[in-house]
Amino acid sequence: MEEIAVVPRHIAFVMDGNGRWARQRGLPRSAGHKAGLEHIQDVLEICHNLGVQVVSGYAWSTENWSRPQAEVRYIMRALEKHLPRFAKELHKRGVRFVHSGQSDNLTPKALRQLADAVELTRDNGPSVFNLAFNYGGRAELMHVIRSLLAEGLQPDAISEAAINDRLWTAGLPDVDLMVRTGGDQRLSNFLLWQSAYACVYIASAYWPAIDRDDIETGIEYYNRIMVQA
Repeated sequence: MEEIAVVPRHIAFVMDGNGRWARQRGLPRSAGHKAGLEHIQDVLEICHNLGVQVVSGYAWSTENWSRPQAEVRYIMRALEKHLPRFAKELHKRGVRFVHSGQSDNLTPKALRQLADAVELTRDNGPSVFNLAFNYGGRAELMHVIRSLLAEGLQPDAISEAAINDRLWTAGLPDVDLMVRTGGDQRLSNFLLWQSAYACVYIASAYWPAIDRDDIETGIEYYNRIMVQA
């Protein structure tokens, strides 16, 4: 990456292609999910070394519950099993963990692990990892609307700031660069409000295979499209 490049403050990843990565290698989809989960730490280290402050990862959407039950159970068990160790590693590196998403359908153990990870790393920063798990952009906006109605805010009091304060990502900056792995050109209902002015870069590599070159290429694309425009 060129030295003059402006590094995005917030990169959001649509972590797509785990299943296809596994199928390419004659492995079950669960092997792809395992590789994808393990690869998050690698990508975080790359991004933070490049100077990216906030990294968001789209791990599980509100629509994914319709997938085969065996896959759903695997993902839930993986979250319960690996999140504590993952959170401890983030804490050791001074990274703050944030969870964006609904609590519906999550097991009590998964909810406890997510809450523990948030609490453990609460005072860390400025580096942040935002895990979008059981997340959907439309569901998030519905959550905001319900919150505003429940609080009885008058129409004149509803501003962009009021909405930002009630998002699951409250306190995080807007997305500068959205990277979708796996080649598909879709937003998939991810951080719709937060990405209103984001640059979108499509990487052909599947999530478990994305590397520093892919991320640097995305940042260079961001510079050409957003910074030098």
